[in-house]
Amino acid sequence: MWKIKGIAASAGIAIGTIVHMQEAVHDFCRLVDASQAPAEKERFYTAQQAAEKELEILQERTAINMGEQQAEVFAAHKLMVTDPSFVEVVLNHIDNHQASAEAAVEDAANEIAAMFAGLDSEYMQERAADIKDIGKRLVRILQGGTAEVNYTGVLAAQDLLPSDTAALDLNYVSGFITALGGKTSHSSILARAAGIPAVVGVGSALEKLNNGDNVIVDGHVGEVLVNPEEDILNDYRLRIKKEQERAALLASVGHLPSETLDGHHIELACNIGTPGDMEKVIAAGAEGVGLFRTEFLFLDKTSVPTEEEQVESYKAVLAAMPDKKIVIRTLDAGGDKQLPFIGGLPEANPALGLRAIRLCMVYQDVFKTQLRALLRASVAGNLHIMFPMIATVDELLSAKALLNEAAKELTQEGIPYKSDVAVGIMVEVPAAAAIADILAEEVDFFSIGTNDLVQYTMAADRMNEHVAYLSDYFQPPVVRLIGNVAKAAQKAGKWVGMCGEMAGDPLATPLLVGLGLTELSMNGRAVPVVKHRIRQLDIKQTQKWADDILSLRTASDIKKRLEEIALQFEI
Repeated sequence: MWKIKGIAASAGIAIGTIVHMQEAVHDFCRLVDASQAPAEKERFYTAQQAAEKELEILQERTAINMGEQQAEVFAAHKLMVTDPSFVEVVLNHIDNHQASAEAAVEDAANEIAAMFAGLDSEYMQERAADIKDIGKRLVRILQGGTAEVNYTGVLAAQDLLPSDTAALDLNYVSGFITALGGKTSHSSILARAAGIPAVVGVGSALEKLNNGDNVIVDGHVGEVLVNPEEDILNDYRLRIKKEQERAALLASVGHLPSETLDGHHIELACNIGTPGDMEKVIAAGAEGVGLFRTEFLFLDKTSVPTEEEQVESYKAVLAAMPDKKIVIRTLDAGGDKQLPFIGGLPEANPALGLRAIRLCMVYQDVFKTQLRALLRASVAGNLHIMFPMIATVDELLSAKALLNEAAKELTQEGIPYKSDVAVGIMVEVPAAAAIADILAEEVDFFSIGTNDLVQYTMAADRMNEHVAYLSDYFQPPVVRLIGNVAKAAQKAGKWVGMCGEMAGDPLATPLLVGLGLTELSMNGRAVPVVKHRIRQLDIKQTQKWADDILSLRTASDIKKRLEEIALQFEI
């Protein structure tokens, strides 16, 4: 037996035999006679239409199997296939370089992908994979290839593009291993959504794997065990059985209340990105939505979404759970999420630049349209509006003033809306945590976003592997800031929740409950785990634990203490 180390992209264990992905054969003529240019253009246009039809089917299938949010990538692909900038480069290669349609598409995709890959923004770098995916699809169609290739076993590939991952038949593919890729790539995200164990970024070690090799893919730790001995196989089979038993136990708590042993209710909600995700919220046994990211309506669009489009989307979410609390975050764009219809000036440090509420207050016409749409949608349910990236009282007051302007306009126009919509902020800037007592006077609730709170508190880019040791929500300064926000909310009589990654970590649950958080919002898969943990807690004991943990000096000390606490729980 030998071992490969990579990146743990999707949790779970898979046992199977290796099957290498068939790489596309680029068997086509690159140059054609200039007189053939019109015919090559026509071939390209025909391939475009075929690609759009394939992507529509793939989007529908992905929405059913993995959820609407994961399917959105293929809606973006449909737009990119016909994007004027992409088409212009393809046609230029045909007209001016005597390229065949296949060569023109391949060269155009590579050029644009290289441009995206060279940008600082992680979001734009991910678009490089999308462009390559589109180019690969168009070339295959031009060559007369079919979309379906069936694999059985553990799939090994240099890289899996989003459409490769979405097209896998989960009844036959038990896991995958790739040479390239990272934890935040679209394929990794799709793998997690589908529940496929995956290890990525194994590099040249992939070449040592042969078809038919027996492997264990451990997506928990990012390891691949190649041709393991029988005793190791039996050990992992036992682990898979325990995971299945654990899943069954967690499924049984779905309908039970999220209450501590002494009767304290902790609200469990879900983070979503599209209205289609509401089915998973309900299936997870969640009590509402703690974070609806509205960016999906704006990103990859060439123009501002209309007020009517936004009203329809927000109403769809509210109407799915009309009696439950739905927290909708206003536009959090800028930084690594640039809006095509606004553009953006180059910034030396986009994470500290014009993003979220700062961007919205510059483009107030875009912001007010969203606020009007939110108020109009409020009649469909229990809307809570949340402003992101608030750092000062002035920012909060300005946002609230614009919300009031939108409300007055609707009143004057005779358009119905709820006048008692709750307004809160996402606490993700240390400045906001430091003045939480002041901000509490102006809001109805706080929701702590730990992802950015960690980044800004520790002055460490969470995507930079060299400072990854600092990007830990168990760092004492972060824990103390969370405690400070909870205390300020309690004193003001406001509820306080959390919608960052920490909220879905059962190891952190006793600490968060002990600090006084009353709502936790997470991805749907985490809800049963956290609910089961809450149902084993005693509120007074968690408060003692929290006081103890606040005195600890290092992140490792805090994790060690929480791991000791976790030993007394069933799961």
